[in-house]
Amino acid sequence: MASVYEEQSMGMAHLRIALVSDRGRADLLACRVHGYGAAVGETLWFMTDSRQSADVIAFFCSEGFAQLKVCFVPTRGEAGWVHAHPLRGRLRRR
Repeated sequence: MASVYEEQSMGMAHLRIALVSDRGRADLLACRVHGYGAAVGETLWFMTDSRQSADVIAFFCSEGFAQLKVCFVPTRGEAGWVHAHPLRGRLRRR
């Protein structure tokens, strides 16, 4: 599941993510869900306020520093990986 906590310090994060508005520049199309139980797989994200319950500790940054580029989409059916990426299958609790 992908429960994501936004870290304010780049040094404390496990992953640097750039949010992009253009789907063509994204590595991953993610859909936000409203509950922890609905965050199934890597493409359905629940943004949590609890660092301890997060699967991914993310620092949101510019595209130049990012390890992953994400575009949020409105529906679950649109969510998915755009192309092969080294992080595919790794967005889970460390």
